[in-house]
Amino acid sequence: MALIEKKLVTERETASYKLDRSTIALVRSYSQFIGSPQEHVVNEALLYIFRKDRDFNEWLRANDKVDLALAAAEQPEGKRKGRRAANGSSPAGGNKV
Repeated sequence: MALIEKKLVTERETASYKLDRSTIALVRSYSQFIGSPQEHVVNEALLYIFRKDRDFNEWLRANDKVDLALAAAEQPEGKRKGRRAANGSSPAGGNKV
């Protein structure tokens, strides 16, 4: 088994949104915190919300958007969560992999 997992290549599209300055600052800071691009932070945050919002998922199903509900449900949880559980450390603990 490889120590570094293969990057999942997915089809990408550009979207432009105006956000509050404080939100942008938080995205930048979180990006630095986890060492990943800002677009990754935004993408994963949105997918997390979409997976966890039961009412939204029910709405998707009720509005014949089952394929979107399934796509959101199939997105894997962040790898940091799995790594933390595997070695007992937390990102704030300063343990680096």
